[in-house]
Amino acid sequence: MSDPVLLLRRAHERFVTRVEGIQTRHLFSFGEHYDPVRVGHGVLMVSNEERLLAGRGFDDHPHADAEVLTWVLSGSLVHTDSRGHAGVVVPGLAQRMSAGAGIVHAERNDAYRTDPGRPAVPVHFVQMWLRPDEPGVAPSYGQGEVDRAELSRSWLPVVSGRHPDAAVSLGSAGSTLWVTVLAAGVTRELPTGPLAHLYVARGEVELEGAGRLGAGDSVQVTGEAPLALTGLVEAEVLLWTLAA
Repeated sequence: MSDPVLLLRRAHERFVTRVEGIQTRHLFSFGEHYDPVRVGHGVLMVSNEERLLAGRGFDDHPHADAEVLTWVLSGSLVHTDSRGHAGVVVPGLAQRMSAGAGIVHAERNDAYRTDPGRPAVPVHFVQMWLRPDEPGVAPSYGQGEVDRAELSRSWLPVVSGRHPDAAVSLGSAGSTLWVTVLAAGVTRELPTGPLAHLYVARGEVELEGAGRLGAGDSVQVTGEAPLALTGLVEAEVLLWTLAA
């Protein structure tokens, strides 16, 4: 088995969009940011790290033919859409929106306005878009809770088009989002696929073949040889395995 090819992107190399109260760090070309070398990895089209201050957010905007996955790291995110759906996404609750033939939605950090129990604090989340296997389908949603204690024991399949134990199904049969939390000194092998994409959501790790990675760093992997990942301090890591 040949060695996998790794492409490292440091957090400071990401494209950044800032508007009042909102900061978005883009891994791939997005909006006004374009680099022909950074247009996606397999079916993964978008990987954005978002920070919204209280009361800020993204008002109504359209999506079509994208599987949109939201994973909240801290705070809470209110979702509403043109079909009357509404909900609050919090840490441990994965949400998938299949935009299909088209939908308009909004995402805001304002749950505190209707729920006195929620503090007016920033929300920090990762949003990822994938190309679906079938375009033009009816829009739909999926969401599921993840036992965060289990994340400290193993890689968990959180969202998947093929894994029966995933919390949320996905309209991309060859794709699975795995999440784990590594304590300092703990080593786990990465789940493998023809393509993979690793993102350090928080903490620091050491990846075989890439070295030390900090929060916001990511690695695109091409090839299925297993790689060892070791926590240097407690770290939360997201890993997509993708079909070629």
